[in-house]
Amino acid sequence: MKQNKFFYGWLLCLTGTLMLVGGSGIVVNCAGQFLVPVTEALQVSRSQFSLYTSMVSVASMVFCPLIGKVYEKIPPRLATIGGGLFMAACWTGLSFATDIRQFYVLGFLIGTGSSLCGMVSVNILMNNWFHSKKGTAMGIALTGTGIGSMVFNPVAQAFIERFGYQSAYRFLTVCMLLCMLPLFLLYRYTPSEKGLVPLGYTGQAPRGRSYGDGMLRREAMATPAFWASCFVVFGLSASSMGLFNHMQAHFQDIGYASETAALFLSILSLGMTFGKLFFGWLNDRIGTKRNFLLMSLLALAGILLLLTSRNLPLTVLGVLLFGIGVASPFVLTPQLTIYFFGTRDFANIYGSINVFQFLGPAVAPPVTGLIYDRFGSYTVAFLLYALLLGAAIVVGGLLLRKKSYQQAAV
Repeated sequence: MKQNKFFYGWLLCLTGTLMLVGGSGIVVNCAGQFLVPVTEALQVSRSQFSLYTSMVSVASMVFCPLIGKVYEKIPPRLATIGGGLFMAACWTGLSFATDIRQFYVLGFLIGTGSSLCGMVSVNILMNNWFHSKKGTAMGIALTGTGIGSMVFNPVAQAFIERFGYQSAYRFLTVCMLLCMLPLFLLYRYTPSEKGLVPLGYTGQAPRGRSYGDGMLRREAMATPAFWASCFVVFGLSASSMGLFNHMQAHFQDIGYASETAALFLSILSLGMTFGKLFFGWLNDRIGTKRNFLLMSLLALAGILLLLTSRNLPLTVLGVLLFGIGVASPFVLTPQLTIYFFGTRDFANIYGSINVFQFLGPAVAPPVTGLIYDRFGSYTVAFLLYALLLGAAIVVGGLLLRKKSYQQAAV
């Protein structure tokens, strides 16, 4: 196997970033822009609309653990392209929906498609192509969701105000397809398809697809570390996504204009983008233990600042730190998976742990909506998620006192 001066994996990394700009960056991170106009048009509550975003996550929970098996039956490139086109078609369908139940069905179908062309599939791709600089590659690729949110939240807001939310759904579909096209054209699942080996890999190229060592999924699921990791991942995702899709409404409720609220979401997305890029890179430098504690504590600080401050500079700081919180499960989940279980069966173990990453967005947004419907504000929700994140930090800190898989194997 040869290794060219320019490593093809970096090209896949950048095209993966672009695909996530148009995928999760729009489908998940721009959903909050439609909360107020859709609830007003369909005359439903915020908690009812939040069930739509939950259905996206429920579908991901169902299908993400199966991605490794799907790739064994269907060529990964074909599965990725098919998932992306299906997701885009269903997203367009939201513009024609006239009943909230149609949103629920389409939400589940969108989640089904996105599970094959979203963050899980991109991280699997990065794990295949990078032996060294894995955290950096994953961090760069995952910035796509934050960039997409930063770019398309204000675009969606402007389109909704000028042309209506139906036109915004259709316009964003075109943007989605354009962003996904490069990876569809350049996709290679493993380096061997280009006559290469993963970046930094010095061993013999294996006959199968796995270049690493570690546990199989059935072995990992028999360990306490697996289930403790699942709780930590749930705490990270629920505490961030439970508030994220309500942020536009929250800022408007406390007196900011809709344009200012959309600007805050762009700042939040900047924090999310920075968090994925910087903490992915930092994980390669300081290790998963320190990276986890630093990133999760900054996320907790963001929630507490947004809860307590009405001062504009502190609110902006809270928004930036909360953006890091939104990034935390996406950066830390693959790193925790590799830390405890190695890379041998990464696709299946990571897909299984991701059930709990998607359980957070499935459960938390409607809970937040119910809290708002009951109390008329989001204060109780902020307190709830601060406590949940604090518990995840404690469990994660205790868990990471154990040796990593590689250290234990020595």
